Amino acid sequence: MSQYADQRIISEMTTIRREVLLPEEAIGQVRVLQGQRVDIRDIVARGVIPAEHIIIDAARELRLRKQEDLPGKMLVKIGARVKEGQPIAGADAKRGRRVLSPVRGLVVHVGDGRIIMQSMPRIVNLEAGVRGRVIELYPRGVAIEAVGTLIQGVWGNGRSTIATLRAAPSKGGLHALPKDTLEAGYRNEVVLSAEPITSTHLKIAAARQFVGLIAPSMPAALVEEAMGLDVAVMVTEGFGEMRMPEDLLTLFMECQGFQVTLDAFTPRRNAARRPEAVVNRPRRDDLPAMPDPSLPLRPGMRVRISREPHYGMLGRVLTVTTEMHDLPNGLRMPCTEVELMSGQKVWLPSADLELTGR
Repeated sequence: MSQYADQRIISEMTTIRREVLLPEEAIGQVRVLQGQRVDIRDIVARGVIPAEHIIIDAARELRLRKQEDLPGKMLVKIGARVKEGQPIAGADAKRGRRVLSPVRGLVVHVGDGRIIMQSMPRIVNLEAGVRGRVIELYPRGVAIEAVGTLIQGVWGNGRSTIATLRAAPSKGGLHALPKDTLEAGYRNEVVLSAEPITSTHLKIAAARQFVGLIAPSMPAALVEEAMGLDVAVMVTEGFGEMRMPEDLLTLFMECQGFQVTLDAFTPRRNAARRPEAVVNRPRRDDLPAMPDPSLPLRPGMRVRISREPHYGMLGRVLTVTTEMHDLPNGLRMPCTEVELMSGQKVWLPSADLELTGR
């Protein structure tokens, strides 16, 4: 029986196939041809997300005794264009119980204790995100083949961005940023932190206008806060207090100053896609091929260990067997013999190995 490793690619230089698609609710068209070469910021598809209507139970939110009292509590007129978060109903626009607009749009109806909002249509300009060649066209987008650094993470908050990668100060991390961060160059950049994320880090990222934040880990309790952030957040190791392995931190540091496409995809069950950072860098002649996830483990494959006591270490597969091995914790499970970079040879659970693509 063949054994398979999880595939989380961490590659200094590899061939990248990237699918760029309009949102499912968008109506639009592809703007490029198959075989065309594109740059990072080139628009490959353009679409429109149509307006939608939102019904707000304003009488309940304001705790009105009579539904007919709602018109007298309106802070804006029917037909008014309002911003997201703007007070639209209540006794006072600045305090007390109020109804805030959930979208940027129009107030189109007030009646029966309800407010009906119409959101504004949203234009979507889909950027290539990588420098490469269009190899396939889809109804809602394209597939692009590129060459560069590919680093896949384990969790993201669903946002995406394209910006310059810059590391936080090595001493003090995000807390040590200059007071005048707008002048220091961190605004509108993807910032790399070698430390686990805290709630304070998320607040710093929002207040100082980062567009992306990459870190090794964060407490699971911060998921909701991170999901509500406009900043793209990706963790490379998982939840908890894990540090970033030295080899991965070194690779990120080598990418400083380059444009990075950060896709902080939120993993879903049965989804092969992962959150990832793609960095376009000059092509090398010794370009390694991307690992094939359909291939079983075999001698010579490069792997990364995803559990303690060898967490984060790189190695090469020596022996693959279907025999069960006894582990120190008393479990018996399929294992693979791996030679670590230090030269040490160890038997490890096959489930604890990741193909690195390096």
